[in-house]
Amino acid sequence: MKRRHLIAVAAAFAAPALALAQNGWPNKQPVRLIVPASPGGSLDALTRPLAAQLTTLLGQQVIVENRGGAGGVLGADVTAKSAPDGYTFLLAATHHAIAPGVYPKMPYDSTHDLVGVAHIGNVPNMVVVNEKLPVKTLPEFVAWAKANPDKVNYATGGAGTLIHIASEMFASQARITMVPVHYRGSAPGITDLVGGNVQVMFETLPSAAVQVRGGKLRALAVTSPKRNPAFPEVPTVAESGYPGFDAITWYGVMAPARTPPEAIKAMNAAVNTALQSPEIKKAWQTLGVEATPMSAEAFQAFWLQEITRWTGIAKAQGVKVE
Repeated sequence: MKRRHLIAVAAAFAAPALALAQNGWPNKQPVRLIVPASPGGSLDALTRPLAAQLTTLLGQQVIVENRGGAGGVLGADVTAKSAPDGYTFLLAATHHAIAPGVYPKMPYDSTHDLVGVAHIGNVPNMVVVNEKLPVKTLPEFVAWAKANPDKVNYATGGAGTLIHIASEMFASQARITMVPVHYRGSAPGITDLVGGNVQVMFETLPSAAVQVRGGKLRALAVTSPKRNPAFPEVPTVAESGYPGFDAITWYGVMAPARTPPEAIKAMNAAVNTALQSPEIKKAWQTLGVEATPMSAEAFQAFWLQEITRWTGIAKAQGVKVE
């Protein structure tokens, strides 16, 4: 019964997408899906299986275009300033909702120049430490940090990122002192954490997973409200003694404002269908990404709520990027 229900849901999603594709979109050119990160990273690994599924569903090639830089703002700016013709989309994430609250000058208006198309997934950040640090749980880390207040440096993938803000949120709640060390992206931060040059990192699960599984880093907690199936043995920050802590990375598809409604509707239906595919489920299972389909209207409302939420959190934590 459950399998028949899923097939019925997938068919219901697929029908409008395929019908709209046959009625004129996308029939002019390949569709660009801008990924605001360098090739080869976890965001790239998440996006490429999705693009392959969308290519099949839409009957038009969906090309992944990497535009990394400025904490994801560069890729979003390229999208916001592209022609709203239904052939350019953005693989957005939590940091795009954070950006308006931490950057004094944005090259685009987050609430007016981009529009939500589809919410695609959630993944927690993971609190990881060097495996040689003498702690095995989050409470033990807090005790160690309080005993060594001048020795706790944490890595981020850049000032104003979710990793940065989540770290400050936790330090405030745990009443410990941690000094940020900002890197150009997460990869060099992870390298320094493995090398013992910094002590802790609130990294996204897909990026941290390889080193955790390889025994180079130790996972103390995940930042989501519930445990992640990819690491069921790792407790949440909340259950480790810090109730209410919630700082997940979400992913979604966005488009330039004024993109034709029929293109948004078709892309939303195609994305929601793709999320049901065995290929996506298999690829994302290792990454720890949980598929979370929703309508374009629901994602747009969520997007605006997230901007408000993270602007308030950034202000409360005093996080600004000059």
